[in-house]
Amino acid sequence: MSDQERPDKLPDEKPEDPSSVRHAQLEWRDNGQPVSSAFDDIYFSTASGLEETRHVFLAQNHLPERWNGLAENAVFTLGETGFGTGLNFLAAWQLWKSTAPASAHLHFVSVEKYPLHPKDLARALAMWPELEAFSAQLIANYPGYLAHGVHRINFPGNVHLTLVIGEASAGFESLALEDPQRDRQIDAWFLDGFAPSKNPEMWSKALFRAIATLSAPAATFATFTCAGIVKRGLKSVGFALEKVPGFGRKREMLRGRFAPEQEEKEKQEGAEAQRYSSTPWHLPPAPVQKPNAIAIIGAGIAGAAAAQALAARGFLVTVFEEGALAGSGASGNDQGILYGKLSPKPGPNGDFNLQALQFAQRFYPNRCPQAAHLNGLLQLAQSDKERQLQQQICQHLKLDAHSPLAQPVTAEEATELAGVTLGFPGLYFPKAGWLQPRQVCNSLLQHDNIHLQFATRVREAQYQNDQWQLHVQGQEKPRCFDALILCTANFNRQFPQTAPLPLQPIRGQVSFAKATRATEKLNIALCGEGYIAPASSALETQEAPHHSFGATFKLKQTETDIREEEHRENLQTLGTLLPEFEKEFAGQPLEGRAALRAATLDYLPMAGPVAQWDALESTYSALRKNRKQRIPRRTRYQHNLYVLAGLGSRGFTYAPLAAEVLAAWINNEVMPVSEDLVKALHPMRFAIRALGKNKPI
Repeated sequence: MSDQERPDKLPDEKPEDPSSVRHAQLEWRDNGQPVSSAFDDIYFSTASGLEETRHVFLAQNHLPERWNGLAENAVFTLGETGFGTGLNFLAAWQLWKSTAPASAHLHFVSVEKYPLHPKDLARALAMWPELEAFSAQLIANYPGYLAHGVHRINFPGNVHLTLVIGEASAGFESLALEDPQRDRQIDAWFLDGFAPSKNPEMWSKALFRAIATLSAPAATFATFTCAGIVKRGLKSVGFALEKVPGFGRKREMLRGRFAPEQEEKEKQEGAEAQRYSSTPWHLPPAPVQKPNAIAIIGAGIAGAAAAQALAARGFLVTVFEEGALAGSGASGNDQGILYGKLSPKPGPNGDFNLQALQFAQRFYPNRCPQAAHLNGLLQLAQSDKERQLQQQICQHLKLDAHSPLAQPVTAEEATELAGVTLGFPGLYFPKAGWLQPRQVCNSLLQHDNIHLQFATRVREAQYQNDQWQLHVQGQEKPRCFDALILCTANFNRQFPQTAPLPLQPIRGQVSFAKATRATEKLNIALCGEGYIAPASSALETQEAPHHSFGATFKLKQTETDIREEEHRENLQTLGTLLPEFEKEFAGQPLEGRAALRAATLDYLPMAGPVAQWDALESTYSALRKNRKQRIPRRTRYQHNLYVLAGLGSRGFTYAPLAAEVLAAWINNEVMPVSEDLVKALHPMRFAIRALGKNKPI
């Protein structure tokens, strides 16, 4: 990481250590049933685990009736303690598919302290052949590296799994934004996990408080146990309990409904101030009504990913693009590298890179498989410093020769993987690779709910009469929308509502060279000081197979002309990695493309709502004197204005997960990342930091 890329650290950062993650240790009975070695308990009933799930969790939460009556585009959220083998999730998914409207969305939020290893998951789920259509998709999309924190996995049919790795109460607490209208998302609870007698630590007071915090009004619960610790815990946070017949030999079980008296007390004076454990600068007003028509300005990867996420949720999206095609700006290169910047230290940059990379590796093959060439990538260590860094990463993340995320390789192993001679060791990412950026953007924008307006410049945006009015060049009447999302990278500064956001332009020029007999042997993408992609004949702008390589990094330069000196710079950089390739390309007339990346000061993207700048300054001005003090007040936000920008040089890695964060803000649904990362991605984080340093915002 260069000096310019060294991120600022967010205040009050409390990251989990991914190296502490441990997979569940299992013993297998003769009938194929898994047993937890740590808790000496079974994962499901020996009689019929699937039938028990259907009786205890599906029927006692009245899910068939509730789902059959859902409205179009409705969101229903389930919460679960103990993901285990995923059996409850799969049974719920199967029922959802047969009962809920096709346009509705199911969110399944589950915590798991000791996740199953992928091979153990597949072995356990093989016991349920009738669920094979669902279990095969779970196994295929199960994260290869289950770090502490939140993992969002999207499935066909509008089913979303939010799998939180960590201790149960802390895992649920990490999803709370300290805003009841946004936090109370769980409509029904599956209180599962190992029996209280085997695992009393999980059934803690903190867990029940977290369950209450996330429960929607009149949320239901069901649990197999009638243990006193569970009954007392649920009653203490406002659940009404009912004993009903259990499954099989179990005489009784519990079900109930959330009906807390505390709701009225929260409305009393002073309740809001007591609610916040830290200054709630990140919280816009909860939506009174969801928007319907949404305008997105910009059709690069940020705008395309945001449009896809929102259109899939039933919103009507209009995308305005000043260029003639999608990806006209920095998203328009022939080839783009998909990789993440792993870190040997816990923190928002490393955590988001890890989660965004794995999300993107699932996203592109599912959404645009023709444009995704994820057959492997080598990140080579060309210096002693980089080798030490990679060693630290491997130690921290416990990466070895069998890790599905990344594997340390010698120079000889790298040579065998790449198909060309390499002189450096590195990290091999078996599921990373390269993309065709323009084709990706075009594919994401193909949806019945997306309307495209190319060669269209939005001159001005104003919020009037409860709508965003967009003044389009060449059109007399403004276009009106309920919400506005700016995905215009550095051009966000043209709009006064987002002009203060600290985005910095970084010019980058990529070079294109015709493949030769020697260079076409390269099998996979390489990155080190620079990058090069394998030759492809599928590129839209090239007649013959070409390689893309580069790219230059020019801070605060805004011209996009093609420069011979930057071609030479790219060649020299390539020569440090592949000397023979430099010789092969040196005699060619190189082509190229230059564009402007938009980067933030901490090199994390911006994804979220935008405050009213004067109001934010006024509300939190006391931070100028004491940046650590808690100011328990919310500030005013610009109505339904959002930003997805600052993707820098890893836009195609960051955009899919960042777009999910944005969609969660707009659709008022459970976040796909922890509260810490919600704040780390929030557009207003820079203004809060500036106030804390007594600087202008």
